[in-house]
Amino acid sequence: SNSFSSGISVNLLYDTRNNSINPLPGMYANLVYRINPKALGSNDNWQSLFIDIRKYISLNKTNRLQQNTLAFWSYLWTVFNSPAPLLDLPGIGWDPDNRSGRGINQNRYSGKSLFYFESEYRRDITDNGLFGFVVFANVNSVTDINNRFTGLHPAGGAGLRIKFSKGSRTNIVIDYGFSKDYNSIILHLGEAF
Repeated sequence: SNSFSSGISVNLLYDTRNNSINPLPGMYANLVYRINPKALGSNDNWQSLFIDIRKYISLNKTNRLQQNTLAFWSYLWTVFNSPAPLLDLPGIGWDPDNRSGRGINQNRYSGKSLFYFESEYRRDITDNGLFGFVVFANVNSVTDINNRFTGLHPAGGAGLRIKFSKGSRTNIVIDYGFSKDYNSIILHLGEAF
């Protein structure tokens, strides 16, 4: 009926992006190792590992500020020393920013391990960057009860961008995503990754 998880984490971060809200060229890598012992109040002893890697490649050769970018995002999230509480298991859309799995309903796929990959093409429509668009595709796989990865679960979509702040390069994001038996419209500020 309830569970409690508390612990400590070790975090390593590498970030060469020029802007975390709407990156142009650069790379981001984050490793989080989390330990949840009973001694610190958790119901069970368990650990998890989250490895997040993102790469942004500008396709512009002249105007480095105009958006014409390929973006890639991948993460592996796994839990050790079962049993981790159900709501602490890796699940699609439960990444730290709750942005993964556009086009897939949140927590549709979860397991002791989850692998995720997404790619996106970002492009300005107008020269001043007021309007832009994206096209994206993602895929994930989770482990079953025997710790084997199940099949691939793909999704895709497209979106419109409206510049909210030119100084911070923040966009209003309107995305449409779809997958098998599901579709959604996603609204937020800033890029998904």
